[in-house]
Amino acid sequence: MKNEILNGVLAEFEKLAAIPRPSKHEEKISNFLKDYLAGMGFEVVQDSYNNLIATIPATVGKENAPTTILQAHIDMVCVAEDGYNYNPMTDAIKLIRTEDFLTAEGTSLGADDGIGVAEILYIAKQSDKFSHGAIKIIFTTDEEQGMSGAINLDAKYLQGADFLINCDSENWDFLTVGSAGSVRINFTRQLNFVVPEVELKNAFKIKISGLKGGHSGVEIGFNRANAIRELKNFLNILEERGEFQIAKIAGGAAANVIPSTAEILICTGLAENILSDCAEIFKAQFKQTFGDGESDFKFEISKVEMPEKIFCEKDCFDLLNLLELIHTGVYAMNRDIPNLVESSANLAVICTEENNLTVNLFSRSNVYEMLKKFIKLNRTLARLTDFEIDYSDPSPAWTFNPHSKLIKIMTELFTQQNKFQPTVQTIHAGLECGFFLQKNPALDMISIGTTNEGIHSPQEKLHLKTVAPQVYLIVGTLVTIAAADDELDKIFVQ
Repeated sequence: MKNEILNGVLAEFEKLAAIPRPSKHEEKISNFLKDYLAGMGFEVVQDSYNNLIATIPATVGKENAPTTILQAHIDMVCVAEDGYNYNPMTDAIKLIRTEDFLTAEGTSLGADDGIGVAEILYIAKQSDKFSHGAIKIIFTTDEEQGMSGAINLDAKYLQGADFLINCDSENWDFLTVGSAGSVRINFTRQLNFVVPEVELKNAFKIKISGLKGGHSGVEIGFNRANAIRELKNFLNILEERGEFQIAKIAGGAAANVIPSTAEILICTGLAENILSDCAEIFKAQFKQTFGDGESDFKFEISKVEMPEKIFCEKDCFDLLNLLELIHTGVYAMNRDIPNLVESSANLAVICTEENNLTVNLFSRSNVYEMLKKFIKLNRTLARLTDFEIDYSDPSPAWTFNPHSKLIKIMTELFTQQNKFQPTVQTIHAGLECGFFLQKNPALDMISIGTTNEGIHSPQEKLHLKTVAPQVYLIVGTLVTIAAADDELDKIFVQ
């Protein structure tokens, strides 16, 4: 039975993997799912943000049972290994299945949150085989880059529901009951370029790569190196040896990903052997800081042709100050929950495009007031370094509900089905649940998911043995909510 469920869910996931679905470009996947759900016979609404809302009527005789929402997001973080030929706008994800894992060839897998979508689709197809109250399916867009789908979802689609099961967590034996809020902060300025002075006779490309990176919420407390910050640490060493000017700088892939690569093009009067000496000092310091935790770390310096233009002295000075002063990493730990990060920031992306320089920072906190503090701190930093700044409205945190009926139901079911108790946790990562709670404060919510490693990276992999238990848990919860306890034994015979 477990293999049948696994194969059924993966068949749904294969359909999703074939359709490109980077954040903010979900038209194709949304249209596909709209037609797919309608083809199952369900009423489907697609809003102007490409969110989808489908309704599965209650089993006959269960019309008065509470309504439950099953929710997941349809976009994904699209990243690839260095040098891998991949266009996230046009290319399908190439799946690799082994006995234990599902991965992708050269790219992120998209199990965050494609596997949640696939499970819901599979359950929808089986919904005539078990008793349940009315079920709403809500698939949202743009969760990874701004949560605009959840933000703009009409509140009417959340009314009349008692429970919501979000399928976007990353460990199958954890029940998530609270999450962090966040704010996205962008520093920008128009660059003034000049011709390199005669004494700046050498040009070098300096590149950091091979870092673990990872999710900027879930893994921010794991002492992962940030490639942009480490690039600045090298420049600090170089600055003690002589003058240099920046011609170009780039790093990071997405706001919610700890950057694993960064590179810079500089002009300097320093000879190549001086840079090599600085590199050895830097690598020794890096090893002392991270030990064997970043075993694939690569640091490369290559001499290149002189660029035609470089940043003017003030632009270079202000950028280096910004990168020195900006906070990235853990800011504060939770006072009440051991080992939980309370507040953090991720120096996520830096890029130069034509005459514009952009630096993206993604701050999180389980305390709303801290998000406002991050905004104030970075507004001050922008003034001091002559950058323009803009920021999103802070997304709300989802606060633990000690009176939740859903936590009790799902904890007991999980324990019954798996013979041990799940971990009930609050996480330092963003979930759409905070926005749903704003729109319907009466919702009783929980977030679950399969075990996914390395999300938002080319190393992402899905633990296959965790798929079927999630389906059992969701179906069992729906049956229990509909008060058909006598049917559980029939459904969950193993």
